[in-house]
Amino acid sequence: MMDAEKKRAELKISGMSSATCALNIEEALAKLKDVTGAQVNFGTDSCWVEYDPAKVKLTDLERALCDAGYEVVNHEVTVKVGGIMCATCIKTIEASLKELRGVVSASVNLATEKASVIYNPSLTTIDEMKKTIEGAGYQYLGIAGEVSGETEKRVRDRDLHDKFLRFMVGFAVSTPLMAAMRVPLPITTQTLAYIMLVIATPVFVYVASPIFRAARMALSNRTLNMDVMYAMGTGMSFVASVLGTFGMILTTEFMFYDTAIMLAAFLMLGRYLEARAKRRTSDAITKFSGLMPKRATVVRDGIEEEHPIEDVIVDDIVIVKPGGKIPVDGDVVAGASYVDESMITGEPVPVRKGRGSNVVAGTINQDGVLSVKAKEVGRETVLAQIIQLVEEVQGSKPQVQRIADLAVTYFIPTVLGIAALAFIVWYFILGVGLRFALTALISVLVIACPCALGLATPTAVTVGVERGAELGILMWCPGTQKRRWSDLKGMAKQQSSSLPAGRWREFSPSPIPLRRRRRLQWLP
Repeated sequence: MMDAEKKRAELKISGMSSATCALNIEEALAKLKDVTGAQVNFGTDSCWVEYDPAKVKLTDLERALCDAGYEVVNHEVTVKVGGIMCATCIKTIEASLKELRGVVSASVNLATEKASVIYNPSLTTIDEMKKTIEGAGYQYLGIAGEVSGETEKRVRDRDLHDKFLRFMVGFAVSTPLMAAMRVPLPITTQTLAYIMLVIATPVFVYVASPIFRAARMALSNRTLNMDVMYAMGTGMSFVASVLGTFGMILTTEFMFYDTAIMLAAFLMLGRYLEARAKRRTSDAITKFSGLMPKRATVVRDGIEEEHPIEDVIVDDIVIVKPGGKIPVDGDVVAGASYVDESMITGEPVPVRKGRGSNVVAGTINQDGVLSVKAKEVGRETVLAQIIQLVEEVQGSKPQVQRIADLAVTYFIPTVLGIAALAFIVWYFILGVGLRFALTALISVLVIACPCALGLATPTAVTVGVERGAELGILMWCPGTQKRRWSDLKGMAKQQSSSLPAGRWREFSPSPIPLRRRRRLQWLP
């Protein structure tokens, strides 16, 4: 019987050509320490490996096989994840998925809210990934492509409504509480404190519960994200108010019920705006995807049959009738018609297509019947590559956001360190008293709580990308300004074969030369 600590995994292997390959693979795996057995089945191109998962990782097994000249074939799945807010959310999800035995790699896209996972199905299942994602405090929305648009839209609308409702409740309650602290009332301060405690407690729990839930999940995954900072800031405000209400260490001067609720409400507003902006940005991808027809009429054995677009293969003859969308990239072998290619070229005038003409998937046939021989299908079509580019654009980060994400990772422990240091210095070294030391601690945490660095920057970037997508502009920031300039020069060099002899020159389109407004001008 296999030891309890041992794990047995099945690896699908490509590159085996003879029975000798099986012996080579077994020898390569046997060289690894803590691999107790390896058995290759040449007929099924698979290998069963028994190893100690505490000492040997799946990537170590794959590396050994790669060094021996073979390749491991893993499964890949893309799942939709809800509740992703920032770069720390990405790190949390990726770290949680990578802890699953059998997961080779995990990559999360912030804008599209998708997680691409490469895994070994003999060790990890989709259900385990679902539990892991939900255990990390996020929503598992299903496998990308299998979740209907209506279902995903319903989930996101419910999430948006929940965030907006929490903000409205928090704002509606914190505003009169704030006014009560500043307007003279015919009751004592102590009585007012008890009334505010009764009113504020259920509202604070309702408005701030998502923040504390996310912070708890982050801490359970041993990560410090902005949710931890928000929870500490709003939590300390509320705890200080409770202590002041009952006269424990603090007095009724420390009444921050309105502040605690207001902070939590505005954080919910920020998340609502960011989620709404990301949803609108994702709509651009959905619109692109909608340009591809779902079914195609294919001629096989002389018979026209309608098939799902996934069943069309290269060299199939596809019939496109008037008003229909062309489902593949290919060449016209029969027929003539005008084709609307505005979605690719931007040119509104239809282009005449005849025998030998090239057509692109997603364009619209106007008035004739075309027989098209498929050259590129599925993910290889121009339209599919445009969709992929749009997704990459949404996931790319400008320099300012990369700086913000990096700063946030240092910001949180720095703030916690400063708050703790302030308390230690005032209480233990200067000996000014517990009340003042707690005041310094609370002040640091509360002031640092609504961090514009971690909240406003990604929101502003997302809204900017959204607006650009509405105007048909893709904003891609692959690196620094220097790299973008190098890419542009490389593109100019590539296209120079179609231009007459000459050179490129930088110029400014404005009367005053501005360094940041550089343009290219062709000089003959």
